[in-house]
Amino acid sequence: TRAATASALATWTAAEAAAALHAGECSARELLKAATAAMGRTRQLNAFVGGVLSTAAEDADASDERRDTSRGDDARSVPDAGSMLDGVPIAVKDNFCVRGAPTTAGSRMLRGYEPPLESTVTSRLRAAGAVIVGKCNMDEFGMGSANVNSASGACINPWVARPARRAPGPDGSVDGSVDRSIDDDRRLGPRSAGGSSGGSACAVASGAAILAVGSDTGGSVRLPAAYCGVVGMKPSYGSVSRWGLVPYCSSLDTPGFLARSVSDAAVAMHVTYGLDPLDSTTTRVDRDKLGRWIDANDDVQKFLTRLQSRAGSSGGGAGRRNARPFVRSKVGMPLAGWRVGVPVEYDVAECSDEVRAAWSETCGLLERLGAAVTRTSLPSTAATLAAYYVLAPAEAASNLARYDGVRYGTNEAAGRGGGYGTVRDGESGQRRGFKPGGVNFHESAASARSRGFGPEVQRRVLVGTYVLGTDVTARYFDRAQRVRRAVAAEFARVFSGGGGGGAGGAGGGSDAFGLSGPLRGVSHAGVDLLLTPTTPTVAPLLYGPGGVGESAGFADGFDHQSGIDGCTAGYAADCMTVPASLAGLPAISLPVGLGFESGMPVGMQLIAPRGCDVELIGAAWHVERALADAAASGGGVGPGGGGGG
Repeated sequence: TRAATASALATWTAAEAAAALHAGECSARELLKAATAAMGRTRQLNAFVGGVLSTAAEDADASDERRDTSRGDDARSVPDAGSMLDGVPIAVKDNFCVRGAPTTAGSRMLRGYEPPLESTVTSRLRAAGAVIVGKCNMDEFGMGSANVNSASGACINPWVARPARRAPGPDGSVDGSVDRSIDDDRRLGPRSAGGSSGGSACAVASGAAILAVGSDTGGSVRLPAAYCGVVGMKPSYGSVSRWGLVPYCSSLDTPGFLARSVSDAAVAMHVTYGLDPLDSTTTRVDRDKLGRWIDANDDVQKFLTRLQSRAGSSGGGAGRRNARPFVRSKVGMPLAGWRVGVPVEYDVAECSDEVRAAWSETCGLLERLGAAVTRTSLPSTAATLAAYYVLAPAEAASNLARYDGVRYGTNEAAGRGGGYGTVRDGESGQRRGFKPGGVNFHESAASARSRGFGPEVQRRVLVGTYVLGTDVTARYFDRAQRVRRAVAAEFARVFSGGGGGGAGGAGGGSDAFGLSGPLRGVSHAGVDLLLTPTTPTVAPLLYGPGGVGESAGFADGFDHQSGIDGCTAGYAADCMTVPASLAGLPAISLPVGLGFESGMPVGMQLIAPRGCDVELIGAAWHVERALADAAASGGGVGPGGGGGG
């Protein structure tokens, strides 16, 4: 029934939706109607820009028609990594060009702009049968960590904090009494969905879409995934095409995926993975390797088995790729032989107690899965945030130079001042339009940018223009580039066995997790993965004293009432995610539980060497399954969670 479909949409993974669609339990059109209803119910969250796309109904009907045709075929085709998304409703961040929909990138400058092209990511998803239901809210041009810098307004986290509880005691137990000394009304106010892909994360978490596409520059997929309690996957730079993605920082921008499970993110990545002749930065990847992992994945296989039994087909998977498990180890310890590093520099002062506790418990969970957890060091981590906020604004100033009020946006100043020559006039060499009393091009462009760009974009363009100035390039931009190279070299050394230059033997994992102390026991041995928090805190409040949405409207970014610099506070939220972006590494954020104090989602980040996306996905899936098993048995991560497993 439609009610059952609407309820299932809020919890289904792509694999579950694919099984239901191919078994005839629902249709793509019914899923689209359920998604439309969910968008209406959650409108107050402001996750979407505009309504349902005009092409969605056509795509859903085409998906149903393909299934009707295949049911009449004796072959009874079984969905694989490509058709797993056929008929599945997905949402797309508003900086991806999509056929039949405006693309604004969250900016007044592009309001009403309909691109003449389709991005490679969305065209490949559509080719796999996915139904794009809508465009998602975002920080303007991807500049922000809280989704408050949008021309469409702030995006609100679907999660609500619980009343304050007392901190855990020395033995880890938590007193269940509520701490009445905290103003619950302020504490329970709306929270940030994270940015800049906050709308995409909110769409998945609120049940309006099964899967969403985002873009990650310095953490814009992983950070909102952590805040909203979903999976956020950032592939290696260059493994997924940027063609049709409105650029912010071209050397860092990476399309990513927000999903309810690691398997869903893997399926979406498999569809969009690989070389693109339209994007020279894409690299050759092993799509078959990822396809084999998907084929062997339990989450996918149990639904394919269910589908085959319903269809009455024997040997339906005979023509599939040779499936083999990703990790071969003894039962119950799927990560035996793996080494997971815990960088001591990520234990920053801003890291909250509930995030730090979840970090420690996740280390223990990895050890129970058989991994050797060891401390390691990345000394340049402290400089990455400063380097990022030099490099990214510099590239943004160059990329956004095209928005001059002629080709994009409106220019009221030119109209009031008598106008100026159009592009056609300039190309033909004619000077009409340039007359006494008129507005010259520079004044006109400045006026268009002042009206079209929000305060945060203006700040970053000014910073980028300054650091690219002749007199200061060596002082800022060149130094930031050196930091970027040093960060990449440190990651390579840690993954290959350099250990980051510390002294001593391997650390002891969660039992030796005293990260605030001196660098004792830093490992020389190479690690396979790194484990860090995705964010230093849970989702912050949007409004009230210190709220991330309060200072967004100030031209100087400073909340004079609370005395908090909203710009630097927002920038600090990226401290865990920026290093992997600067090095171009694949990283994934996993929801590991709820904070013992706030009751808000806590995310942990796994980072792998560049090009090891499949290995990262495989390890993340085992962690996800262990977390689910721990939750089912009454355990989990964090104080009071029983330790999991």
